[in-house]
Amino acid sequence: MNTVRPALRRATHDVTPLRALIDGDIYTADDDDWDDARRAWNLAVDQQPAAVAIPASAADVAEIVEFARSEDLRVAPQGTGHGAATLGELDDTILVKLHRLRGVTIDAERRIARVEAGAIWIDVVEAAAAHGLAALAGSSPDVGVVGYTLGGGLSWLARKHGLGANHVTAAEIVTADGTLRRIGRESDPDLFWGIRGGGGNLGVVTALEFGLLAYTEVYAGVL
Repeated sequence: MNTVRPALRRATHDVTPLRALIDGDIYTADDDDWDDARRAWNLAVDQQPAAVAIPASAADVAEIVEFARSEDLRVAPQGTGHGAATLGELDDTILVKLHRLRGVTIDAERRIARVEAGAIWIDVVEAAAAHGLAALAGSSPDVGVVGYTLGGGLSWLARKHGLGANHVTAAEIVTADGTLRRIGRESDPDLFWGIRGGGGNLGVVTALEFGLLAYTEVYAGVL
């Protein structure tokens, strides 16, 4: 079985100022929990960032981005780490692991879900199903909703309803200047267009809102 190799002890960035600003946690290679903190779902990828930040809120994410900007560090957001291999080298990068942000809210009347960046698909599927609704989810219950959607989102129902990204109605995103913004088709059309299929390079998405579909029964089988 693949396991994460112990990190090489190396010079670390001073993250003491950031620790005082956020409610979440931050780790460097000097910390005892470093190997656990930097581990991705995909154990074949040995993530070696400059630091790992685990925010407890969207406000924490904004503080992390602002700190990284002031220290000339890159930022790499990560929900679960299924796609960890796509991040590449993480030298001089703060890995922002968003798994504590798991909130899911269903507006059954409007058929809209608001999903925080650390939520996985089973969180949304179960919450929506209680109202006779379904999301354009993928095949795995533990894949992160936001990363899947930012990459396009190809679901079982895509042939009829299209990509998951096209059903996004709004996003909450921390841009490179450390500002938390709520964007949509009318307020920020270019940025809103870019995140729906353009990946995670345009900011750190802290929550998405997207439309749900009225499905109360699903038939499936094995071929």
